[in-house]
Amino acid sequence: MHYVAGLLRRGLAFFLISLLAFLVGSLFSTEPASSPNQRFEFHDDIQALVLSLPDSFHYDQKLVPILAALAAAYPKALQALEIRSDQRLFICLAGQKFIYDDGITKTSEQRLDHPDIKDMFHDTYPLANPTDRLPKDFDPGRYRVDALFMALYGDSESAVASNCVVAEFCGNSVKFNARYGAADALRAVSAGLTPLLAQKPEIRSYVDKLAGTFNWRKVAGTESLSNHSFATAIDLNVKKAAYWRWVPPSQLETFSRKNWPTEIIETFERQGFIWGGKWWHFDTMHFEYRPEIIAYAKSAMTSAPKDKSGH
Repeated sequence: MHYVAGLLRRGLAFFLISLLAFLVGSLFSTEPASSPNQRFEFHDDIQALVLSLPDSFHYDQKLVPILAALAAAYPKALQALEIRSDQRLFICLAGQKFIYDDGITKTSEQRLDHPDIKDMFHDTYPLANPTDRLPKDFDPGRYRVDALFMALYGDSESAVASNCVVAEFCGNSVKFNARYGAADALRAVSAGLTPLLAQKPEIRSYVDKLAGTFNWRKVAGTESLSNHSFATAIDLNVKKAAYWRWVPPSQLETFSRKNWPTEIIETFERQGFIWGGKWWHFDTMHFEYRPEIIAYAKSAMTSAPKDKSGH
């Protein structure tokens, strides 16, 4: 028994000496401790928020207009910015965190499949109408961070369905997402189109026999969800449509969008919708609620330098 007790005492002493050595070593270690994430809260002032970041982030000329567009498009959703230990910037929005810029140079296909927030604004949506031909791979608003829209509108088919309401659109009853003003915006488009269609009955065929709204699915040929998945997109009459997959690749460069009624396009754009016809990979029946893309395009117009004539 005395032998066993002696072993226990020696073992306890060794343990205590080892623990003390560890604590002293940790206290005086020259290795830097990993820095915690830095969080910068948003208080309704985008400029102040960005100025509170380290100087290295002040050189990104897109950061302020992108944050301003997100804040304007989705009120109360923008909560903060966060800088990780690797100096990556994350946007805290709708209860989730999204990387702003992953630092990877991407092709258009890679931006489509693996976009970050900055990629969503890679191309500035053109507000001028009518639109004729577009540069190769110019697809403003076609790059979408799926996780962002899942946070905004629902992260599953059933969750989106529970957020849907019935909206009347030019004599049609359709399902549309009620969150962040999407359904109200579609109703406003309908209200704007109703007198227009009465004045110009020849364009009514564009909004007859709609091709659909809510449909949880991926964009053809990609792993990304369509905005139809979130019930924030509407396809008009397919018989009046042109779609890039329906034509030979050689025709994408020469495709003109001038034959589409600008009155319809502008009525949608005024309510925060973008038109798929303004993509190189065109889809002329397609409109989707993307108020952040419209807000960003408007800010780009107001910040553009004027020539000597004032234009």
